[in-house]
Amino acid sequence: MEIAHNKQTWKGFFTYYEGYEPFKKCIQVDFDMQISFDEDSFTGICSDSESKHIFEKPADVKGFIDEEKISFIKNYPCLYYKDEDGKIMLDRELKHPEIHYLGYFNENKRNISGTWEMVVYERKHLDYYLEEVISGEFEMKRI
Repeated sequence: MEIAHNKQTWKGFFTYYEGYEPFKKCIQVDFDMQISFDEDSFTGICSDSESKHIFEKPADVKGFIDEEKISFIKNYPCLYYKDEDGKIMLDRELKHPEIHYLGYFNENKRNISGTWEMVVYERKHLDYYLEEVISGEFEMKRI
């Protein structure tokens, strides 16, 4: 993929699953991302329709483009999650897990699609942590 401008805006969505089988449902969340390039690397900000109303500032993004591949990490300002009732909860004392995105440019569609994942650790006892990998898909297009 050729970088035409140092500053770019991308719009897209990411998906994740909520609930348990057989009532599991796919949630789609729209996002906007503004990035600035320094050669093949970029930094920027990202806000999404699910969390933008709870944060004073958007998530930070940092990544790179290598030919048709894009890789970036998104960091929210602090931990947020949904409780058992689906209500968004915020913990300003804790850092949100890094979210890793990996995608590929589709020349025909003129978009990028791929997958994202984050590793979540839950403390069970004094020295015992449970690791869970949460993942989904994403798609975005430059505007």
